Amino acid sequence: MNFKRIIFFISLVLFIINTSCKKDFTKVGNGMLPDPDFVGKVYDQTQITIYDQQVDKVFSTNLPVHSIGIYKTDTYGTLKAELASTLLPDLTKFTSEGFGQNTKILTAEIRIPYFSNKKIENGATTFAVDSVYGNHPMHIKIHELNFLLPSYDPDTDLESKRKYYSDFDFYPFFTNTIADSLDFVPDFSPFIEYDREKDGSIKLDDNGDPQVKDTLGPRFIMKVDTTFIRQKIFDKSGQDVLLSNSAFQDYFRGMYFEIISQNNNGSFIMPDFSKAEIFIRYTHDINNDNGTPNDASDDFMEPKYEEIHMKLGNPKVNIYQNNFSTDMQNALSNSDMINGDESVYIKGDAASEAVVHLFGEQEILDIKSQGWLINKAELYFYVDNTPPGSDDLLPQNLFLYDKTHHKPLIDFFDDENLNLQNKIFGGKLKTDDDGNKYYKFNITEHIRNIIEKDSLNVDLGLRVTTNPLIYSQPAVEFKDPDNHNPKGVILFGNQTSDVTKKPKLVIKYTKPEQ
Repeated sequence: MNFKRIIFFISLVLFIINTSCKKDFTKVGNGMLPDPDFVGKVYDQTQITIYDQQVDKVFSTNLPVHSIGIYKTDTYGTLKAELASTLLPDLTKFTSEGFGQNTKILTAEIRIPYFSNKKIENGATTFAVDSVYGNHPMHIKIHELNFLLPSYDPDTDLESKRKYYSDFDFYPFFTNTIADSLDFVPDFSPFIEYDREKDGSIKLDDNGDPQVKDTLGPRFIMKVDTTFIRQKIFDKSGQDVLLSNSAFQDYFRGMYFEIISQNNNGSFIMPDFSKAEIFIRYTHDINNDNGTPNDASDDFMEPKYEEIHMKLGNPKVNIYQNNFSTDMQNALSNSDMINGDESVYIKGDAASEAVVHLFGEQEILDIKSQGWLINKAELYFYVDNTPPGSDDLLPQNLFLYDKTHHKPLIDFFDDENLNLQNKIFGGKLKTDDDGNKYYKFNITEHIRNIIEKDSLNVDLGLRVTTNPLIYSQPAVEFKDPDNHNPKGVILFGNQTSDVTKKPKLVIKYTKPEQ
C-alpha cells in the first residue's frame, strides 16, 4: 500500500468516527436510521378542537357525478337535487336539407343510463345498478329554460369559465314543459333495443318474436312531448337555428329537471349524465324507383326510419335544497367554535362540514422547544352514530384539506399516495377489532412542516367526498369535495364524554436523549 493510500484511509476513518459522534439523523421516507443518541416516542395527547359548520352552497358545475331526486333520512332530514343542462343538436341529422317529406314522429324520450355492472349467467343477462337510493315514487317535470347557460363568463370577456353554485334559482326561467311524470320510480330492468322496419315498427324474427338488436343496462327514461318536439325541432327544418352548436344553444337554451316530492319521499338518482340524450324516432317519405331509375311511371313513396340523438351538453348545474332534521339543525345552530362540539354532523351536497384545529397555543410552543423529529403523524375520527342500514348509508370517504387556503394538504399530493389511490393519505371508512368505525388520515408532512419548519398551523376542513383522486388533477380552482354525494356521518367531537372516541392525533417522533 503506497503512502497516499494510507493517508486517504486514515482520513476516511476519522471522518466516519467524527460523523457518528454527532447527534444527527437521516430521514428515509417516514422512518429514520437508528441512532443510540435518539429515542423513539409516541405522543397522542394533542389538543384538538372540532365543530360542525353549515355549508350554504357549493360550486356545482360539471361535476364527476350529477344527481336528481329526493334523499331522505331520519338522521339528517331531506335533500332535494335538481339539474339544469344545455342540449346539443344532432348535426348528423340537422342539415340544410331538413328532415324530409311527410315526417312522422314515432316516439321521443329522455334517456340516461344508470351506472351498472353487467353479468351473464346461464345465458341470462342481468345488471347490478349503482348510485340509486330509495324506490319511492316522485313527480318529475322537465322544463325548457329561457336562460342562456354559457360555459364562459361574459363578465370576463369570455376568458374564464362561468361559476354556477348550488343555490342558483332557475325557476323564473321555466317556459315549456318538455316531459312530465307524476309517479316516477326507477326501473332497473335491462333496456332492450329492437331492430326496426322501414315504418319504424319492431322487426320480427321467423318465429314472430321481436328481433333484439342489443341488450343494454337499465336507464332513466321519461317520455317527451312529441308536440313540443315537432314545434321546436321539426318545424324549424333546414333553418339556421339547427345548423350549429352556438346557434342551437341560443335558440334552445337549456333544460331543467324539477323534482316534486310526494310526502317528502322519493328516490335519489346519480345516473351517467355524460351519456344522457333526448332520443327521437321518426320516419319520412322517400322515393322508391322500383329498380327502374329511367322510368318514373312505377315509382312510389315509402317510409324511411330515422333516429335523432341530442346529447346533454355542458355546463350542467346541480341545485341542492336541504331541509335538515331537528337534531341536525340544532347541532349546526349551536356549534361551539371556541371549545368544540360533543358530536359533529358531516353531510354532502351543500349541507355541512367540520372545522378541525390541532394543538393549543402553548402546546405547540412546548413541542417545538423540545426539538422533536417527526417520523409519522396519523389523525383519527371515530363514528358516533351509524344510521339504520349499516355502512351503506355512511360515506366511504372523507376528505381532509387546508381550510384556510382552500386546498388539499401536502400529504395528499405525495406521488406514492396518488399511485396507491390515496391508501397512504387515507380517509376511507374502516372498522377496528372492537367494531368501532373510524376514518384515519396520514398527515406526516403537514405536521413536520408545523413542528420542524414553523409553517402556519392552519384550520383543517373535513367533508364528504365520493372520489378524493379528482383533487389530484391540476385545476384553476379547488372544487368543494362534498358537492356530489348525499351521504352523511356523525363523528364524536372533542367534547364527548367517551375519551376513547375523541379525535386523536398520534405522533411518532424521535428526540435526543437528555
